[in-house]
Amino acid sequence: MAGGKLTPRQKMINMMYLVLTALLALNVSAEILNAFKTVNGSITNSNAMIDTKNQKVVKLLEAEKKNQPEKVEELLGIVKKIQDKSGDVTKYIEGLEKELGKAESDADLEVGTHLLAEGKDGDLLRTKLESFKKDVGGLMTKYPLPSDIPVDVTPPKPQEAGEKLEWKMAYFHMVPKVAALTILNKFKNDVKNTEAMCMDRLAKEAVSVEVTLDKFEPLVSSKSSYVLVGDKYEATIGLGAYSTAIVPEVYVNGARIEVKDGKATYTANASASGTFKVPTLVKIPKRSGGFEEAKGELEYTVGVPAGAAVMLDKMNVVYIGVDNPITVSSGAGDEKTSVVPTGGGITLSKAGPGKYIAKATTPDMKAHINVSVKGGKTTDFPIRVKRIPDPIPTLGGKLRGGNAQPGTIKAQTGIVPVLDNFDFEARFAVESYDMVFVSKGEIFRASTSGPLFSAQMQTFLSRAKPKDVIYLEEIKVRGPDGSPRKIGQIVFTVQ
Repeated sequence: MAGGKLTPRQKMINMMYLVLTALLALNVSAEILNAFKTVNGSITNSNAMIDTKNQKVVKLLEAEKKNQPEKVEELLGIVKKIQDKSGDVTKYIEGLEKELGKAESDADLEVGTHLLAEGKDGDLLRTKLESFKKDVGGLMTKYPLPSDIPVDVTPPKPQEAGEKLEWKMAYFHMVPKVAALTILNKFKNDVKNTEAMCMDRLAKEAVSVEVTLDKFEPLVSSKSSYVLVGDKYEATIGLGAYSTAIVPEVYVNGARIEVKDGKATYTANASASGTFKVPTLVKIPKRSGGFEEAKGELEYTVGVPAGAAVMLDKMNVVYIGVDNPITVSSGAGDEKTSVVPTGGGITLSKAGPGKYIAKATTPDMKAHINVSVKGGKTTDFPIRVKRIPDPIPTLGGKLRGGNAQPGTIKAQTGIVPVLDNFDFEARFAVESYDMVFVSKGEIFRASTSGPLFSAQMQTFLSRAKPKDVIYLEEIKVRGPDGSPRKIGQIVFTVQ
């Protein structure tokens, strides 16, 4: 560069260029070069995986020839053309990589500049990439890709404002050899990714499942076609043949129903009596676009017991202080039935079709619930209203008396009233009780408020010896109905 028939000024300029180039090469740190090597290695691994994936897709398409020979033959023809164009660009890039590889140093700034930035190969590379993108777009016109082709020939934006560099200069002028190799590998990756996108799109046009559904019909299964007012009618709707690759759309009475594992479950509240018919529609997507459809119909009957009926859902008594669920039915349906309670301070609140919550305030063995049907007769149903039975006193919800160690008694949290064989959630609060401690003929007494032992009671327990007796009595509680009660006692003999 500094020799030949040049003027002294030109020789000096060339010498300064060589010195500048050497300085730039020295300033490219080993860390930066290693970073480029790492990125380039990752891109190379990605390219290998894409090649393997594309090969599997081709084998999958070839295996589908037996199902759709004409269709798959057309798809394979497009695949072959795309592979040829991808291979042509890839082969050209690999030739450039081989030329760059002749430079010994990864930091060499000259080889990429001469070959690609100043030489014709930079322009030719861009032309090949642009042609590849255009050709692939033309081949995939019938089967458009879901997003833009990955090949991008837009020049990188300059870091500082000023004159924009042309494409080859922006990418390859005065870059180290390893950086130029990485950029070329990146373009190769774009080409292979484009090929993979086309493969995936074309593969979707072939039936790539083991089971082919040539014909189908709705499959409807219900637990019962006859239900009572207040119950729910439930039916399962699906396909007669099922494939995990096919997700049908199921509609009942015009509303779309969620599909899980190929089946849709439809539920409807049976709020009135009679026979009901509900239209159904099952749609399955076709590979060529659109849907195949199959129509059907659900039919079920809602009935009621003969005449009107009142049923206490939990127990055969309305209890004071708790919510008592009641079911009321009549042959006319819920909307034509009125329900009126009398006695016991009973009030009713609607909880749903034929469903009520009864609350009471006063014991009454002759209360009533009157059920009237519009345009018909009124039926009177006798109801008993009672207080919640007295709970049984226990210690800690476990101990009910008998022989016990002092430590076992002391370890309990306090008195807990328990309702045996009672279906309602009813809690009693302990307001007060007494402890009578009998030891060697002497009697000691202590009282407390609430369920827990007082300090004096704890002292009695710490002094307890075998054959001493402990009475827990005068136990006063308050239930959900708000009234105070005195319940039984608990007696322990110390062991």
